[in-house]
Amino acid sequence: MALGGSGARRYAEALFDIASAEKALPAYRASLDRLRDVFTPAVVRSLRDPRRPLQQRRAALAAATKDEPRAVRAVLDLLIVRDRLALMPDIARAFGELLDRREGIVKAKVTTPVELERTQQGDLVRRLERASGKKIQATFAVDPALIGGAKVQIGDRLIDASLRAQLGALARQLAS
Repeated sequence: MALGGSGARRYAEALFDIASAEKALPAYRASLDRLRDVFTPAVVRSLRDPRRPLQQRRAALAAATKDEPRAVRAVLDLLIVRDRLALMPDIARAFGELLDRREGIVKAKVTTPVELERTQQGDLVRRLERASGKKIQATFAVDPALIGGAKVQIGDRLIDASLRAQLGALARQLAS
């Protein structure tokens, strides 16, 4: 994520301020999420192609994004002029993080040894929300090496309640 540092964050913060003032945060998020998926490396390469005049590339981008919010179109135009279109996916991600933080949503990654059913996932998310006092947006992964239990990563905090971790702790305790 070499390009995704403070530059993307600054653009995202500017868009966030504008969207807040316009009371249009959900519309901006939807727009940026759509654009994040559209701005693949191939699309960015074609919009950066120096064989086509800049005005022609700007016109193509403007036509393709005519239904997006005015401020988003203005940022896209600025990015194409400054040859920084590759930042677009990172700007969208940063905007989403800002909105999630404002709404008190925390991302969590839950890893279990077997795939959980939807109801089990929902129950686990509700328990995590009660324990943390925050709204949790969870993604789920499977790692059979855990044997049993689960690992939960919430922000920078890791809760490892897997059988593998418990066996490792027991082995260290017996070895000492």
